[in-house]
Amino acid sequence: MSVHTLGTGGGPIVSSSRAGTSTAVRVDGATYLFDCGMGSIRNYRRHAGWGDLRGVFLTHHHSDHIYDLGSYLSTGWQVPGESFSAPINVFGPGKPERIPALDGDHERALTAQLNGRSMSSTTDIVDSLLDKVFASDIAIRMADEKRTEPHEWIRAHNIEIPDAAAADAVDNRHPEMEPFVVFSDELVTISAILVDHRLCFPAFGFRIDSKYGSVAISGDTAYSTNCMKLAHNVDLLLHEVIDLPGILSTFPDGPTRDGIEVHLRESHTSYMDVGQVARLSGAKSLVLHHVVPNTPGAADLAAMLSTVRKDYDREVMIAEDNDVYRISPRETAIGEAVAHNSGAVEVTV
Repeated sequence: MSVHTLGTGGGPIVSSSRAGTSTAVRVDGATYLFDCGMGSIRNYRRHAGWGDLRGVFLTHHHSDHIYDLGSYLSTGWQVPGESFSAPINVFGPGKPERIPALDGDHERALTAQLNGRSMSSTTDIVDSLLDKVFASDIAIRMADEKRTEPHEWIRAHNIEIPDAAAADAVDNRHPEMEPFVVFSDELVTISAILVDHRLCFPAFGFRIDSKYGSVAISGDTAYSTNCMKLAHNVDLLLHEVIDLPGILSTFPDGPTRDGIEVHLRESHTSYMDVGQVARLSGAKSLVLHHVVPNTPGAADLAAMLSTVRKDYDREVMIAEDNDVYRISPRETAIGEAVAHNSGAVEVTV
């Protein structure tokens, strides 16, 4: 089992050093992709082939997490020698029944401001990519290259939040809940949980369990007890991190800066707090990714590490693009039986 950081930058700002957030988890040669940030597709091919890909999992629909989705889906569709070997499942948020808002008054004001604009589900997004955005390309390639219907190879699914959570886009965006299974095959079980990304609803974190060990990916979130539940005793926790003073120093003063400061402060986890999340979850190792600010030299990486280590005394690293973290079981002989205790993480840069 290995974790490949295809993109480690957070936010829609284009970085010369970090691709947009994207993580591949590989188990016995199969690949499971989490988010599709800008530029990450180029790094994917350094680590896996299209025939290895089994599923794509979207934490939420902010642009910096789905920029390359269409590229992943169209590039692996029946290109000789570079094709999906089986249908690809895409899992992500469904369409909320209400426009996410702070309260009823805010909801009514937003409804008027949006003037009929609505949100999309994951199935809507995938259908739009295949049937509208790339419609001409697909039609020509089907006619000219004898390719078959792309929907036969790409299957989208909206993640259904358990009714017991009583989640709501206005009144209960990140209720306390337990992780729930969204996908499983013979190699992995993948679970999700709602996390706190302010008005972005639904927003998920994911956990991947295999016979070799476990990995949790926080998604974009403020300090979240749900994320701690998701990462309970996990071998490797990949958690987003923000240097708020660092990112704010890159913005000019003005109303736009004031608005985005509220979003950044209330939607993400400061490096002052992320060590506590890892410690309280019992995670055996911590990797910081989705680094904000993502441009070279803008985030104080040394301060991040030293601060996190004050709260968390296990292994902590800041990911760079194309890092690899390998998870293998530790074997302990008990009589004639062998117990597999996960927890060994090897880093390859």
